[in-house]
Amino acid sequence: MPNILPLAPGMRVLCRDAEWLVQRINASNDAGTQHAVQVVGIDELVRGYQAIFLTQLDQIESVDPRKTRLIADNSNGFRRSKLFLEAQLRQMPAAGEEADLEGLGAFDPMPFQIIAVKRSLEQLRPRLLLADAVGLGKTIQVGMILTELIRRGRANRILVLTKKSMLTQFQAELWNRFSIPLVRLDSQGIAKLRLQIPTNKNPFEVYHRVIISIDTLKDVGRYRHFLEDTRWDVVVIDEAHNVAGASIPENHQAHKLARLLSRRTDSMLLTTATPHNGKRETFGRLISLLDPSAIPDPRYREYDADDIRGFYLMRFKEDVRHQAGLQLTERFVVPLQETTAEATSAEETAYRILGELRQVIQSQKEEYSEWRNQRLIQYGLYKQFLSSPESCASTVSKRLKKLQAENPQSPEIPYLKGLETALRKLALTDSSRFQLLLKQLQEIGWNGQERCPRVLIFTEYIETQKALTAAIAQAFNLKHSDKFEDQPHQAIASISGAFPDVHLMAAVEAFGTKSSPVRMMIATDVASEGINLHHQCHHVIHYDLPWSIITLIQRNGRVDRIGQTETSILRYLMVETKNGLLKGDSAIFERLIGKVEEINRSTRSGESLLQLYDPQKEEEYIAQQGLLKADSTVLDKRVGQSATTSTEANDLELIISAGNLKDDDDLVALLLGGEEAGGRGSDVSSEKVDSVVANNNSRIRFYKDFDFLVAAYRLLQESNQEYLPLEIEGRMLTLTAPPDLKRRLGAPSQKNEIIFGGTAIPQEAWQEGDQFRLTDDVERVKLAITAARNTSGYWSKELLCSETHPIMQWLVERLLMQFARGEAPIITSRELEEGELAFCFIGQVPSIAGTPLVVDSHSIRIRPGGRCEMAPLQNTLAAAGFERLANTQTPARVTAAELLIPAAVEASLEHLRSLEKQRQEKVKPLLQQEEQRLQQWSQKRREIIDQHLAEIDPNSASAKRLQRERDEMDKYLKDRQQHWRDMHLLPGESPITRLVLVIEGVK
Repeated sequence: MPNILPLAPGMRVLCRDAEWLVQRINASNDAGTQHAVQVVGIDELVRGYQAIFLTQLDQIESVDPRKTRLIADNSNGFRRSKLFLEAQLRQMPAAGEEADLEGLGAFDPMPFQIIAVKRSLEQLRPRLLLADAVGLGKTIQVGMILTELIRRGRANRILVLTKKSMLTQFQAELWNRFSIPLVRLDSQGIAKLRLQIPTNKNPFEVYHRVIISIDTLKDVGRYRHFLEDTRWDVVVIDEAHNVAGASIPENHQAHKLARLLSRRTDSMLLTTATPHNGKRETFGRLISLLDPSAIPDPRYREYDADDIRGFYLMRFKEDVRHQAGLQLTERFVVPLQETTAEATSAEETAYRILGELRQVIQSQKEEYSEWRNQRLIQYGLYKQFLSSPESCASTVSKRLKKLQAENPQSPEIPYLKGLETALRKLALTDSSRFQLLLKQLQEIGWNGQERCPRVLIFTEYIETQKALTAAIAQAFNLKHSDKFEDQPHQAIASISGAFPDVHLMAAVEAFGTKSSPVRMMIATDVASEGINLHHQCHHVIHYDLPWSIITLIQRNGRVDRIGQTETSILRYLMVETKNGLLKGDSAIFERLIGKVEEINRSTRSGESLLQLYDPQKEEEYIAQQGLLKADSTVLDKRVGQSATTSTEANDLELIISAGNLKDDDDLVALLLGGEEAGGRGSDVSSEKVDSVVANNNSRIRFYKDFDFLVAAYRLLQESNQEYLPLEIEGRMLTLTAPPDLKRRLGAPSQKNEIIFGGTAIPQEAWQEGDQFRLTDDVERVKLAITAARNTSGYWSKELLCSETHPIMQWLVERLLMQFARGEAPIITSRELEEGELAFCFIGQVPSIAGTPLVVDSHSIRIRPGGRCEMAPLQNTLAAAGFERLANTQTPARVTAAELLIPAAVEASLEHLRSLEKQRQEKVKPLLQQEEQRLQQWSQKRREIIDQHLAEIDPNSASAKRLQRERDEMDKYLKDRQQHWRDMHLLPGESPITRLVLVIEGVK
């Protein structure tokens, strides 16, 4: 057995003539023989500074626990020892598969969310696709899972990818509710970082918890060398359908990025409400990102429910409505007769030309045959005119110029000229649709002033958006600017995909802030995906109608979602034409709206209705099979009755539905008091959920979080003049950050500091005077989050003092520095047998990568006469009356205790070896099962590839792609063994133990 034991978090070490506290250890080579040691400074000159040392370059000296020196604690009630032990216990990673909801975050957990956490924790390597319907709080579930992984020491390095419009929203949600800090690398953040670090420095090594947009990072060529040199604990990809590689995955930059990251992370979480497009391969690719060895077919076209089971969860609103209670309100659709207007006579002229155009190009005359497949002429111009004359006129003008230059004899030209003439006489401000909108705004009580309700208006076209914004501003005598930076500061904000990320996020945040001047948001469909717009708004107006069920569900989901406190009120503006050539269109549009509402009340996805899984394809289908054929029943076709519906899509839905069920969901439902799988049929309160999970809570705590914060800070304050007094009012305290905390958290004033690690908090989270308001009252924090939305935006001014909060972690580390390197306190107890010595240890068995495999707190109790026994630490502390100990100033026998330390350490290590053996015995069959599965997968995959190769030209592009797939499979198997099994599942050189306290029995 080596004399110098491996390093572990919580140990104090010497390096570069300074003393440091170990925070984290990661393997830095494939063999696991070299490590990167993340530390925080202890000595005066380096106190609070974070650094990373490499074992191959730096001499890092640890302390042999056998040589621990004991220091008698003379503090009142052994206060120093109690807080020191508490800090050691809080530094100790959690163990077990059960979620611990106590202090998890500022939200009300629901059973279906707990199942997501449970599903993640039961996996050897947490990898899960959250495919719940729009509005069911997937971000909350991500926060829950990340918190549990952080508690287990498995989520220090986190990378979150999301759409540019959601960066701030996602970042604020994780900070406000879970105290998980993410550094936002938007366009401004990257520019600032580049000024601070050398060009060749890996930006992902500077900050360990990062949120960045998919669009920014998907340039794999630019970032690839940095990403290939970076390993993550967890990668989260929001709106993951964007990385599925729907067309040609080899050319899909976002998919290539996701594949790269999948190989460079231990855990992976994907979220999307639209996990596939009806094709087996798109859903199969998402599953393959989680585990490339799930599906044998390299094209991901052939798999069954057993192949994909356990990798995803898919729930719908009606599945969880009884669990959500008041958090998921009903919605109301204003009757169409109230939101429908008749076309004006000038508009009827344009409708007549559009109707004639539709009729003539559907004729069988040979001279018009070339028009039949031209979507723009068949229905595109008609759809744009339904939106606004300006949108239609812009396209007509462009097309006329193009045709007159390319084909002056085109039969389209006379019709387009006639339509252009008709459109010159029209404007949005005079249109029946706009007048209808004004009437609806009057009914809502909207006038653009401070106290009027907020309204969200959707339109499909930029030209309509511009004209509509100007028309509303003029109608209500409101000032308006089109500049990106002005949108958050005026009554009407408009956003589109053309917005830079910073300005887009600012406009969205302003719309969700009660005190901001924004009372209306006019958005294209850039706002229909992912963004939360429900905090201050419950009115949605569809100014024009997208011919897509998917798009309408996404749009409505921005306000109709968990957390909405009002009844969502939806309005669909419709214009009736008397033109007989367009007869039947209105019936189709009405049925489209009706289908959206039917889907909302069902336990199925909107995408599955037409089985087209793509908004553009739905538009084409409704236009070609409905409008052009005057078939008002087009949306009532059952699967198999139409050529557009796919047997493949139907089979895929059945496979996904079958794979979504799992036997243990019934067990969870039973535990939570339900009757059906997944908690369906149960009416469970969060209090009952808490009690169920708390029964499996094995953590030892002597202080509640709030009380620990107060006691720890006050102890530190006694020896630090820079620590200003806490301001405490009930269960709320205000802490003014001292210099070392400001440095650690990356305060804006620390402009020249480079912060390594995951401690830098969002810049917007800093309050005036560097003050933090912390409480353990969850309800108060929830109210503070609401108050922030009412006054300042996303960022709450009051936060939960949970264990994962960076300030709590800073306190823990500062307390661990209360005793010098190689020292532990010794105290006395009159409740232990006189002469007994209880040596208290916290030990762990780390993996080669440094992650904890076994974590255990225990004591070695040596009785008078030399009798020795091992006992759980909690039992020993209870026997000693630890919580109520008083310091009677009876001197401890320090020298005698120190003589027994080597024997106690050996007993502790022997106990840890026993636990390591037990774990190996438990894991061994799981690993054997996994090895067998991998062998079967690789064999089957190789057979499929060889079969395909035998059927095609060996020199073809397809053959080369298949050969690459075979090579990739071999690389994956090797990488999986090295970077997963060997590095994360197999134990390192030897167990590690730390003597943290000695208790002597006295009279």
